[in-house]
Amino acid sequence: MNRREFLGLLALAALAGACAHRTEPEPPDIRYGRDVCAECGMIIGDDRFAAAASVAGADPLLFDDIGCLLVYRQKRRPAWAAVWVHDYESRSWVRAEGAWFLLSPQVRSPMGWGLAAFADSTRARARQADLGGEVLTWAELETRNLTPPRHG
Repeated sequence: MNRREFLGLLALAALAGACAHRTEPEPPDIRYGRDVCAECGMIIGDDRFAAAASVAGADPLLFDDIGCLLVYRQKRRPAWAAVWVHDYESRSWVRAEGAWFLLSPQVRSPMGWGLAAFADSTRARARQADLGGEVLTWAELETRNLTPPRHG
């Protein structure tokens, strides 16, 4: 191997290493009972419904209800790097684009949007059998014009 080939391989290895160090955004830690929703300003208290979004170069945005996240997105159209929701049953973070959502008036979410997220469609449909409503993907949910909840 000559010097030019060696330098070419070295440059290629450096580029591959730089790409390998790019990491996916990680879901944030929410301080329940202390952190507030970026949309409605309410304290986030129920991890079954909490959601978050990452914007490049900024702190993650936190939401107390999946509906608040959708309203924020509809109003501002941010360029989000990642969106996370909590699985309703396991309460673990799930990327929104891989989750299944149950939209039902029987789901009692903090701000009344009636949305619960599930890591898989089987669990979402099982809960739908109990509560009624509609099971949607993230793509379907993003295009939906949700009716604001009635308060009082």
